[in-house]
Parts: sequence; structure tokens; C-alpha cells
Amino acid sequence: MALDQGHAVEVRAQVRSVFDGVARRLGEVERAGDSLRHLAPAAPSAAVTLSIPVPDGTDLPVLAARLSRHPSAIEAQVGAPS
Repeated sequence: MALDQGHAVEVRAQVRSVFDGVARRLGEVERAGDSLRHLAPAAPSAAVTLSIPVPDGTDLPVLAARLSRHPSAIEAQVGAPS
């Protein structure tokens, strides 16, 4: 998914509560000034998947750490959209 100024990444987060996790991940995306391309909560598995555009050269491990820093997050992975 090439963009004019960057590329899309998919963020997959395991959270303690899917509703709290969605709200917090969206807050992190908004604070970073990113836009949202796709959001898919999975209530039974307490997982949240978002697709966001990021600038080329974004440090993906740092992005994953930022998105998983709240105690409600169990894990966050960042990679190419599936």
C-alpha cells in the first residue's frame, strides 16, 4: 500500500479489554498525528488491528513500544499490512 509520503503499517495489539484497547490505540494514533486507514476489533480474543499510514523511515520497534506502553496492552506488533 504505497502512499505519497510513506507507507501503511498494520498494528496488532493484544489488550486486556477490547473496548478499552480500541479507545487507547485510537488515542495514541491521534496524539501522534497519524490517520486511520482501517480498524478491526476482535472482542472474543481481545485483539485490536489498525492500519495507519506512517512516514518512510519510521522506526517500527519504537512505534510498537509507543502503542503498547499503557498497562491495558499486553503486546503490540507492527508490520506490513496482511
